Amino acid sequence: MTGPASPGSAAWWRQRYDERARRRPRAGGLTLAAITAAALEIADGEGLDALTMRRLADRLGTRHTSLYRYVASREELLVELVDHVLAEVRLPEETADWRSALAAGARGFRGVLLGHPAVAPLFVAGQLLGPNALRAREHALGVLITTGWEPATAVHVYLTVMHFVIGSAQMDAGGAARTAAERAAMAELFAALPESTHPVVRRHAELLNAPDSDEEFDFGLTALLDGVALRRPAP
Repeated sequence: MTGPASPGSAAWWRQRYDERARRRPRAGGLTLAAITAAALEIADGEGLDALTMRRLADRLGTRHTSLYRYVASREELLVELVDHVLAEVRLPEETADWRSALAAGARGFRGVLLGHPAVAPLFVAGQLLGPNALRAREHALGVLITTGWEPATAVHVYLTVMHFVIGSAQMDAGGAARTAAERAAMAELFAALPESTHPVVRRHAELLNAPDSDEEFDFGLTALLDGVALRRPAP
């Protein structure tokens, strides 16, 4: 006998899709879209710790027990919140240039994550299998395969780029992004290190802290796509 499916798992999402197909909306009642939109407003404005079922119910002007028809727990709410955020990602237009489409999608995805720093950590908490996640997956794989990539390699390319974007956004949302003042302070720290123990870091103190997070991302994405391109079969 197995227990209930873990929120965010493939089994859980399969149950959710079946439930959504059967559920009929109530006129003038709550909707999952309204719940996740209000949850995102709280997370953006007050942080993820402030997002509780009671706080959300107050925001919506309802009882917290009314939310359980749509999400059985805060854990389920967070899974749905992630997919709600993914609805903001604009899919690039279909084109014969797989590289420009992938780069545009990556930059757009990162922009959405950076726009919701409180929610960004949730993107590594489980699989991305909601309807908006699958919409992006379908589009990206379709672009790669129709432009000549072998399906097995296309899957690796898609996952590699997606994970790079999520990892980069995680660092920025977690405080690793550096302002100009922070970069200057770090350069001063490096320049003051003993020559006997850190000669290379001391010598290149300014270079080590010159790029901002956008420059670092663009460099990394370009390098990643350069490497990926070498695995594409010849026409």
